[in-house]
Amino acid sequence: MAKRRRRGSQRVTMGEVARLANVSPSTVSLYLRRPDEVSPGRAEKIQAAIDRLGYLPNTMAGGLASSRSNVIGVLVPTITNSFFSETLETLERHLRSAGYQLLIGNTEFDDAREEELIRSILSWNPAGLVLTGFLHTRKSLSVLANNDTPIVEMWDYGQPGLDMVVGFSHHACGRLVAEHMLRQGRRRMAFVSTNFQRDVRARDRYHGFRDTVEAAGGTVELRELSGRSHAEETGRLTQALMQDHPEIEAIACSNDMVALGVLCECQRQAWDVPGRIALAGFGNLDFTTSTVPPLTTIEPPRREIGQHTARLLLASLASELPEAEKRLDLGVRLVERESV
Repeated sequence: MAKRRRRGSQRVTMGEVARLANVSPSTVSLYLRRPDEVSPGRAEKIQAAIDRLGYLPNTMAGGLASSRSNVIGVLVPTITNSFFSETLETLERHLRSAGYQLLIGNTEFDDAREEELIRSILSWNPAGLVLTGFLHTRKSLSVLANNDTPIVEMWDYGQPGLDMVVGFSHHACGRLVAEHMLRQGRRRMAFVSTNFQRDVRARDRYHGFRDTVEAAGGTVELRELSGRSHAEETGRLTQALMQDHPEIEAIACSNDMVALGVLCECQRQAWDVPGRIALAGFGNLDFTTSTVPPLTTIEPPRREIGQHTARLLLASLASELPEAEKRLDLGVRLVERESV
């Protein structure tokens, strides 16, 4: 990963793009405004220089172009999931009290969409940028490396990160669930998940679960949903899983909604939970206390992530954040209930 520009250094300029592309700044300007009026050969050179340097046209006009705005950009995979909505609510409250406003983007678990949003938000010279997780496209990394905007990557932990990190280990989440099920004497298990291509953090939880079970001599069957965790598809998948592997005695799920779908299918098939099948989710959503039986799950620090993300951003903007305090592992809590 390229080293990021130091805080306070100048952003990549149009002149730098022009020099690298061996054209005039006016040609670069024309390409950015009316690309059809630039010859294909020059257009290709200019775009290659833009990609290499991570150049971003500045949307702020005139004398404001070199000034930071009071906007904090925040990109999350979805705004409908209560995981992220609670984080956003807490983050917004803390930053609003310090005079900042949030500009929220929904990436829809799409790295290319995140890349577009990163370019768009950075063109407004935001005071800070909050991203979800560590997985970004090569072009996104290039743009971020050539920009000195304070960045927090949240909802994950375990990699160095671009700047600041606030989150927890998803691998550890899987490990905690596996250890709990192993303590109950379960050895033949399954992991039912949302699609890993959409949700890389679910994949990390699976790896933590699988590695722990297999290290103890157990087995894990993996089943992925094709898209979002719809109850109907989850039910069909669970039924097929148990038909193929009737020996399975425990199922861990990538989140509580998937676990709810599995539980409903177990009840339709009269498979006792936890007698025949132990079951656990992730998220500790409100309904998990009301299912029959109540659902064992992992509680992530949703609001704490928002609180500490705001704290690190504000300290960084005030140049009061030591390097040693830029990465914060908040941990998670195993919530033991009657489904295991």
